[in-house]
Amino acid sequence: MKQLLFSKAELLDELGVAENTLRTLIDQRGFPRPRKMGAKLFWLIAEVADWLQSCPAAWCGSSEDGVNSV
Repeated sequence: MKQLLFSKAELLDELGVAENTLRTLIDQRGFPRPRKMGAKLFWLIAEVADWLQSCPAAWCGSSEDGVNSV
């Protein structure tokens, strides 16, 4: 069966960001909020993928001229 969820640890690893950065993305950049099952937080992979598809070029690491923005 295909994986549908990211745990917090998996998401941080997949995005290559720290927990503080993840919180900032959620609070200021419209990143999907976690779902809660019991005491565990998780993210739907489809929601994360949709956000990444629509994210600004600077976050995605590309721009039209091929130079990464900061």
